[in-house]
Amino acid sequence: MALVVGAAGTGFVWLATPHTREIQSPWQMVAKLLAFACLCVAISVFPWVSPRLNWLLYVPFVLFTGYLIPRISWFYYGDGARAQGDSFYTHLYLLLYPGIVLTVAAAYRIGGGTPGRCLKIMATGVLIVFSGFLDIMWFVANPVEIPEVIDAPHINLFTGGPISFGATIVFALVHVPVIVGINLLPLDRWIGRLLGADDR
Repeated sequence: MALVVGAAGTGFVWLATPHTREIQSPWQMVAKLLAFACLCVAISVFPWVSPRLNWLLYVPFVLFTGYLIPRISWFYYGDGARAQGDSFYTHLYLLLYPGIVLTVAAAYRIGGGTPGRCLKIMATGVLIVFSGFLDIMWFVANPVEIPEVIDAPHINLFTGGPISFGATIVFALVHVPVIVGINLLPLDRWIGRLLGADDR
């Protein structure tokens, strides 16, 4: 059920929401996160846990190599005027990064990982990218000057607008105890109780 809802939600987000960097309405962010959350649940409770199913991981490699990487490469090599900057943002941050998070979690689950730990992996991946760490490192890793203000749509939702570079560092650091807390939660025990299974 989670897989069906997640796939349908992904289709809705791709077809019915604008492919822009700016978040035009909070419901768009909610729709994207809800679709992703359903896919996370589907992967975490994937019923066929066996290393023999590692061939399933070839599917995302085919999607990455057959569509996402060529598309993202074109934005660099072919779109010199950056006319499709928003589409580039969509493919990189709304498709590629979530795809990597889901693929890592799927590999862990298929290899015998527990549902709770699987959810923790995916939640941590999401929190790291939304924490502002990426926005900080973009200016640190690239040959550009450190700006006085960072304008990141996902941060603006919480702060009401652009914030200083220093404030962005604080914003990112605030996520550290949240990530640690999530990874300390006894999710597998809770899931076991919910499903009436023994805690393993």
